[in-house]
Amino acid sequence: MSEQPSPLQALAGKYTLVTRTRDQAGALSEQLVAAGAIPVELPVIRIVPPPDWQPLDQALRTYATYDWLIFTSANGIKMALERLQTLGLEPQVLSQVRIATIGPATAAALESYGLSATLVPEEYIAEGVAEALRHEAARRNATLAGQRILLARAAEARQVLVTELEQAGAQVDVVAAYQTLPVAQDDERGREVIALLRRQSLDVITFTSSSTVQHFMHWLSQTAPDIALLLAYPGSRDARPLIACIGPITAATARSYGLEVRVEAREFTTAGLVKALIDYEEARR
Repeated sequence: MSEQPSPLQALAGKYTLVTRTRDQAGALSEQLVAAGAIPVELPVIRIVPPPDWQPLDQALRTYATYDWLIFTSANGIKMALERLQTLGLEPQVLSQVRIATIGPATAAALESYGLSATLVPEEYIAEGVAEALRHEAARRNATLAGQRILLARAAEARQVLVTELEQAGAQVDVVAAYQTLPVAQDDERGREVIALLRRQSLDVITFTSSSTVQHFMHWLSQTAPDIALLLAYPGSRDARPLIACIGPITAATARSYGLEVRVEAREFTTAGLVKALIDYEEARR
């Protein structure tokens, strides 16, 4: 009887596409390598400053007037806190404000600036943040009514968090800390990925945000429309890569493009995504 691969090598030999930003791809690739996979990095998005700094600058200058500051991504923290320093303020001034982060990875990014998150929800999505804030207020025999909340996030983010907080009576100031733009992939790496797809040699495609899905599918439909159709074709699974998403929001976006999501992380982090892939492969065996 052949020896089964260890959990650490459950993805042995699997060519796995990483679509994160260039700066963030490395961390996921390292985790994939540890599981035996062969990562293929194709950054389809890039993080750039917001169209206008003024709203963020105004909010940061008046940080002390807010009851809560919410960050929904590590990118938002990096852009906002670097901008704070540009304005002549140190990140530590925000220790006067209660800070909520969408998950542990965002909280870790905050800690790199010497700050700690007051609140990290159990479910790492926008709805989880709203629910956690309501529970925190109830714990203090209070509500969110009248609370001033600053939400620094991507310019193109979903509105669900704002809606839920406003329905709870909070005053929410939404400011763009950054925007997500596509990365042109008409270079050698892009051609390599197309070649892997045509040879049916790409085993897995990972998506870590809705924007990675959107920009990947737009690029693919422009570059190789026949491959884009194949990915969404409800035919043989053997002809298509496994689609793996970091969580339910990203998975819903992928399904809206006709993609079959067979792996969805239960913990909405890159580590959770890799674990979900390992669990899937072990279950197949």
